[in-house]
Amino acid sequence: MSIKTSIKEHFTNNHLNIRNHFENGSLKSHWDYFFQDNLELALSNQIHLEGDLNLRRVLGFRRFSWGDLDECACLFKNVFSADPWYDEWVSLDQSRNYLKELIKNPVFEGFVMCEDSKIMAACLGHRRSWWMGKEFFVDEFFVENERQGNGIGTKTVDLLVNTLREDGYTRITLLTNKNIPAEAFYLKNGFYNNEERTVMVKEL
Repeated sequence: MSIKTSIKEHFTNNHLNIRNHFENGSLKSHWDYFFQDNLELALSNQIHLEGDLNLRRVLGFRRFSWGDLDECACLFKNVFSADPWYDEWVSLDQSRNYLKELIKNPVFEGFVMCEDSKIMAACLGHRRSWWMGKEFFVDEFFVENERQGNGIGTKTVDLLVNTLREDGYTRITLLTNKNIPAEAFYLKNGFYNNEERTVMVKEL
């Protein structure tokens, strides 16, 4: 049954006032009805936060698309120009060009977490055919400044892990600075420091 047919049948058979129908019901019950044929898929990337019906927020996790570039570039600049990074991203064009280079990688993989269609967090990286199996390398992971520490980052990691597992990945690797909140965040979410490796840099 199509969604359009389901909606018509649902409200034709329901004799309550439509406004009262929604106020006395729940969003989840309507979601269950309209997507009953593929409920597992429909709910897999949706998180309903409990609370008053009028204040309820719905977070949506999905793959990055080219249309997300400008919004992600702005979010990236705001996050990494602030504490504790203080990177000197002097213009939006600069951060946009940087992310555009990442996205043009033929093995690019990207994901975003949205709240009411606004991007709250993003994870941009690439896949590597490593000897231990397919690996996802995180080039950039960032959460809106005002939302850091309220669980959105952790929810994003959880959904990322589930998605990558389904796609046959065996592990996630990334680089971050030591002794800052980002390191503690990754440790809390199941990452660990690889003591057998070090980061080496040569200034030119």
